[in-house]
Amino acid sequence: IDHIATFYFANNGKDKPEIHSMNKHLAAQPTLFTSLTATLFNLLLFGAPQNHWAVMRPMLSLMLASENSFSSYKEHLLGTQTPENQALLNEAFAKLLSDVNRSLDSANRDRFTQKLTAFRVTARGFLTL
Repeated sequence: IDHIATFYFANNGKDKPEIHSMNKHLAAQPTLFTSLTATLFNLLLFGAPQNHWAVMRPMLSLMLASENSFSSYKEHLLGTQTPENQALLNEAFAKLLSDVNRSLDSANRDRFTQKLTAFRVTARGFLTL
């Protein structure tokens, strides 16, 4: 997932045969990035603790490759929570995204991973299924 999302983020909009092929595939499967985003976030937030490291690596590249997918998941998750939890979740998402750039360099990935770990701990403290 990380390799596909990284490639798409780095090359989307370029005139490359691989991107043309990928765009055709995404047109045929328009919910692919949305589905992957939701699956990874659900595993992170509601899955077993030993699984969280495995899903963290592709999260930033996936979010950057399809910002709409991330926004859709965020809105969906907010809609499942009480008003009190919605405020807490909005705050947790704001902290997650603060100081994170639209870049996949190592420093930004590391910063995002640290923030994602904190987000997971915070959100699991109050989220309801």
